Amino acid sequence: MITHKITQTTKAETTLLISVDEQFIAPYKQSVLKRLKKNLKIDGFRPGNAPDNIVERELGEAKVQAEVLEEIIMHAYARAVREEKLETVASPQVSLKKFVPYTELEFEVVVAIMPDIKVDLKKLSVKKPAIKVDAKEVTSTLENMRVQGSKKTESKKPIQNGDEITFDFKGVREGKPVEGAAASGHVMTVGQKSFIPGFEENLLGLKTNEKKTFDVTFPKDYHAKDLAGKKVEFSVEIKKIINIELPKLDDVWAKTVGPVKDLAMLKDEIKKSLEQQKQAEADKQYENLVLEAVVKQNSFEAPGSLVDEQVGRLRAETEENLKNSGLDIEKYLQLQGQKPDEFEAQLKVEAEKRVKLGLILRTVIEQEKIVVTDAEVELELNRLESQYTDPKMQEELTHDHFRDDLKNHLLTQKAVRVFLDAASK
Repeated sequence: MITHKITQTTKAETTLLISVDEQFIAPYKQSVLKRLKKNLKIDGFRPGNAPDNIVERELGEAKVQAEVLEEIIMHAYARAVREEKLETVASPQVSLKKFVPYTELEFEVVVAIMPDIKVDLKKLSVKKPAIKVDAKEVTSTLENMRVQGSKKTESKKPIQNGDEITFDFKGVREGKPVEGAAASGHVMTVGQKSFIPGFEENLLGLKTNEKKTFDVTFPKDYHAKDLAGKKVEFSVEIKKIINIELPKLDDVWAKTVGPVKDLAMLKDEIKKSLEQQKQAEADKQYENLVLEAVVKQNSFEAPGSLVDEQVGRLRAETEENLKNSGLDIEKYLQLQGQKPDEFEAQLKVEAEKRVKLGLILRTVIEQEKIVVTDAEVELELNRLESQYTDPKMQEELTHDHFRDDLKNHLLTQKAVRVFLDAASK
């Protein structure tokens, strides 16, 4: 016999108290023992034929009980959810309340449930961002291309704008080294404004092996709050100066950098390329704007367990990205001037957005009856197979879990397309 009751419920989670008796437990215990002893070798008995009490003794009472409990809880929980007609969206959190071996079991589950979401596509309207490529952008791209094709020669003359220099530097504030403000053999093109305002100007006129110490005030809006608006003393030593001789901007040079007949055609091709890049960026920006509007349109409480799970993922992603940059969370927060609790709150906000969006996408997939056919999955698999030549990746494409993930990805893409089409009407 199995009984259950809902002891607490919110718009995001339901708590169930489930009790089962010996009659319910017995068949699951037998099923578990049958499975466990199938290949168990015990002297005097053929595999699978040893008495249950001997099997329990050989395997250990704790192991058998754990296996039986897992089996009972899984089936009892599934039945309770089915009878209560709950639409769950995550694995339950299980708490054992009482267990008298094989005669009585009581446990509690807290499970995230599907919120009541209403997706109204007719009310969704988002303006597409416009794109424009002006002459300055084309000129800037041309200049970058000239730099890439430039002639470089070492120079003994004083540094001037346009020179590529190699130098050592370190920053000190109030007698202490500034973290991240030191490097050896750093390479920079003077005049490109890649450093803090005022830094590059202090290098003009210096020669190879010359040293200089000067102060630079960081911008008030600098990302590291502990340095914003603060004065730092920098010491530099010039190691090498490279003079960059740019090619002449004419039809002859244009023909060397692409399949064009003259400079005018090269400019047209650059403009088209920039337009394509901007359009791709605008499309992604538009998608983000639409999905943000979708989340704002639907006010519901995100299940706490899903949010916590997503926070964990986001934290792990951040740690991995920082690790690749030679940082850890502690150093990153110091540079950002951010407290740990502020960082966690930031993660939670983003996690709630992702969870809500995931549930909304699930809703629209059901509402609009969106499906992905086997043929569509095969077509995408074939495209990926032709794109990736790495043997490990090729092997990964053959796994069932990859096919399932791919199908879910295609479903999500179709759902997002439904939102985009609705928002642009």
